[in-house]
Amino acid sequence: MPMKAALLERLKQKLLQKRRALISEVREKHANNLESGTDGIQDIADQATTAYTKEFLLSIGDAERQLLKQVDAALEKMRLKKYGQCERCSETIGEKRLEALPFARFCIACQEEEEQQQRKA
Repeated sequence: MPMKAALLERLKQKLLQKRRALISEVREKHANNLESGTDGIQDIADQATTAYTKEFLLSIGDAERQLLKQVDAALEKMRLKKYGQCERCSETIGEKRLEALPFARFCIACQEEEEQQQRKA
């Protein structure tokens, strides 16, 4: 059953807001690290380079990186019209679950199975 356009748009906005918040938080941490560095000066042109992008991605913690990947993956699924579908069983993920966790990859049953497997590993 296709997701209602209003719900899809609301979830998209939540994802975009989460993405902006994560990037802002990481940039703030990065800026604080630069200030505590040697001279604290970084050329604006340098920030736009690929090297800076790589440094930026390396500077964020694993949890933040994983969350950003999940948010980006959810936005990509929206673009491909595959959003809200469990990656494991292909069933529809419940609206309440998506409202609470718009980047959810699995339905509740499959998420519980994933967590059980991770505990065993």
